[in-house]
Amino acid sequence: MAVIAGMAGMVRPAQAEVTDARITAEGTRDFNMVLDLRNSPDNSVMTNGRELIVRFSDPIGEFDLNSLIGQYPEQVLTVQTSYDVLLMEMAFDGKFDISQNDNQLAVHYTKPEKQAEAKPAPTTRIPLSDAENRAAETRRAIIEARARMELGQYGHAREILSAIIKNDPESVEARNALAEVEYRSGNWREAARQYGRVIAHNHDPAIVRARQDILKQNGAFIGGGAQYQDNGSSNTQIVGTVNGRAFIRDDLLLAMDVENRHIDADPFIQRNGDNRGFTGDRQKLALRLDQEISARTIWQYRAYATQKSPGIGAEWQYNILPGTVSLGADYHQPYWDQTSAVVQYGTRDSIAANYDITQADSWDIGIGTSLNNYGLDGDANLARTWRLEGYVRDSFDIYNFPVFAGYRLDAEYPLTQTDKTDAAGNGFSPLDVARREVHEFSMGHDIRLADYLTLSTGIAYSYDRYGEQGFGFTGALIGNLADQYETTLSFGHTANSSNSVGSSGSTFIGITIKQYF
Repeated sequence: MAVIAGMAGMVRPAQAEVTDARITAEGTRDFNMVLDLRNSPDNSVMTNGRELIVRFSDPIGEFDLNSLIGQYPEQVLTVQTSYDVLLMEMAFDGKFDISQNDNQLAVHYTKPEKQAEAKPAPTTRIPLSDAENRAAETRRAIIEARARMELGQYGHAREILSAIIKNDPESVEARNALAEVEYRSGNWREAARQYGRVIAHNHDPAIVRARQDILKQNGAFIGGGAQYQDNGSSNTQIVGTVNGRAFIRDDLLLAMDVENRHIDADPFIQRNGDNRGFTGDRQKLALRLDQEISARTIWQYRAYATQKSPGIGAEWQYNILPGTVSLGADYHQPYWDQTSAVVQYGTRDSIAANYDITQADSWDIGIGTSLNNYGLDGDANLARTWRLEGYVRDSFDIYNFPVFAGYRLDAEYPLTQTDKTDAAGNGFSPLDVARREVHEFSMGHDIRLADYLTLSTGIAYSYDRYGEQGFGFTGALIGNLADQYETTLSFGHTANSSNSVGSSGSTFIGITIKQYF
């Protein structure tokens, strides 16, 4: 399984740095602004009524352009900046004169002597002249839409692009921009549809991957796979899975996972105190129904089944930009993290809370905690624990060589354990949940071997305060040989594993195949 992680750039990317900003005014009528720039020879400058929109050729750096509004509030009504965009709205109607070169951008705004009657600025202006003028104006409108998208003005950006597509339904550039707007605003289904229309006319691998990423996170699919695990001194397992995800209606998504494990376990303590091994198969079924209540709220309902025990669960998810908070509870969820629980049909009741931030300035951050109650078939409340999980991931370059790195915490602390006495009078724990606190540091690199083939590799060092420590590695060969198919060959070794009792690690190799719809 590929490691996805990283740390912020050690070598900073080129930035369209604003090194200085000078503003002068002649009374309240004329306004002059000069921006000194570095690394920004190709800026796109647009005006729309009182608005000036500048899209720089690279991120604008750390200069505080918002301070401009504090210097001349009588002339500058609002200033907004985001990533590589500056939007300035003036307090009165006037005329912009703009000039720029490789290192400077100058703006002169003049208030006319006689105020003309204010007219609302049209959202798009596509003149019905010759084809060259029409194409230039369309390009300008698309640039404006992308700039407004960067500023979070999704409705305005959507309006501009929809007008272009209405006049030119085959516009690949406009549909591509609209797909980005829809995805940024949370409407991923429409984003995937627009990307699909683009791919029909332009089979760009980057657009294909963008659509695949959206469908991978949210869309419908059917798939299957197999994995071989050697869990140290404890057992070996062959795991076969069939899974899928489909929409019942626009706001209802149904997911299903079916699993069969063939287990060859070394002797361990049975629920009656005997010490025996096990060879055999165990199955489980998991169903999940996601109901989209609003653009920010999702309710998730879960159902589980093994040969011995059914279970249920529910989770509330709320999108709090830039992340998602979730609160969930499960009753009799199959608990197969330990050999004894796998063999003896263990279950877990839990109450959990999580907060995940995905791609906030390229960072992925998450933290979660849960209270757990474990039992075996016919014998509940054998152990109670508190669990803490977290991760930090990001990407950076080392001398223009992209790598990813991160940190993961996997900790579980027993609160109570039930002890019993066997027929010979010896004490034992029917379900011995081991204390662990695993700290893992990982680093890796994605190598794009071809447009539709990626090799993701990584190394990791993990340390368990209460157990084993050492190095591990992971790898995955990911192939997208057709737009809707994905094949992944994964392999690796972990120094610490909670997959089985007494395990000093786990080595695995597996393959999965998915078809997205």
